[in-house]
Amino acid sequence: MKKMIAAIAWLLTIFLASCGKNSVDTLTYAVYPYISGVDQYCEIIEKRWAEIEPDIKLVRAEWDCYEGGAPDGIDVIMYDAVMQELLIENEWIRPIDKKEIKKSEDIFPFALEGLTVDGRLYGIPVFLCGNFLIYDRECTELAEAEHLTDLSGESEILVINSKFSLNRPQYIHEVLADTLSEANPSAGDDVDSVMALVDKLAVDAHESDDDTQVALAYDSGAGKGYIGFSESMRFLSKRMSGTSIKTISFSDREDLPRLYVDAVAVNSKVTGQRYDKCIELMNVIADSDVLSSISVQNGSPQYFLLARNTPYKTLIKSFPLYEQLEKLVLNEKNKVILGPRP
Repeated sequence: MKKMIAAIAWLLTIFLASCGKNSVDTLTYAVYPYISGVDQYCEIIEKRWAEIEPDIKLVRAEWDCYEGGAPDGIDVIMYDAVMQELLIENEWIRPIDKKEIKKSEDIFPFALEGLTVDGRLYGIPVFLCGNFLIYDRECTELAEAEHLTDLSGESEILVINSKFSLNRPQYIHEVLADTLSEANPSAGDDVDSVMALVDKLAVDAHESDDDTQVALAYDSGAGKGYIGFSESMRFLSKRMSGTSIKTISFSDREDLPRLYVDAVAVNSKVTGQRYDKCIELMNVIADSDVLSSISVQNGSPQYFLLARNTPYKTLIKSFPLYEQLEKLVLNEKNKVILGPRP
């Protein structure tokens, strides 16, 4: 009897010890691969994670939400909300509870709304971006323009890759959205006249440039402004001090400000304690201090648009241009760009 009691006690001790031991020893994650300084971003994430969960190793993975297929074997992923419908339909990501997001009130409401489908939230917004008018503020025509059509009398005033195959569909989408006042309009409406104007405003020599070349061309003296993402401003040096950024309508109608959102989500196959740790990692990836840190690389601002409000307060102190970026994301009319409706 004593031997049986001793054996039971020994087994109970082993069971309790195993229950108390952390059953998650690694987590695999993949951030959006097109972020400037992606390796530095991962290093910042991993350093912060080691302070919180030193016994759980982070393993980097590569995954492209546009053409990477199912994120098999990756616990936490980052995706562009344009691909949200595909990810949900294929059950590649699972919804989370808003209560699981740390300081969710710091995230711009429109970003959370854009990730919510049928009342369920599919991730935490991290980065934002969009097509803006970046211009020489001494150029009266651009400083006063609210619509591209205001510039119909101008020619070759903008450095814009209007014929670049990766960007032209974006511009067509912008024209449709502003014309129809819909964030994600159906295709098929007539945009020929506005796109003809876009081509007219483009500086011919740079119509097929990529985004980096467009920014560098403007900085070298081409045109009076350009259409681009805010982070392209990191390439400016000669013209930076006299340059501003704002939204502009791609039609003769009211501008409907739309922003792309990169969000961090959890793989649908993750459950139990691993799920809890994934939520913890997602909160680190979207943490205000982490985003502030990645926004400055080698002492230079990256001019990212961030989905949280707090980092702007920190960044404005050193880089005043962030005040203009803050105004862009505080626009109450902002909508998230999702995939176009069928």
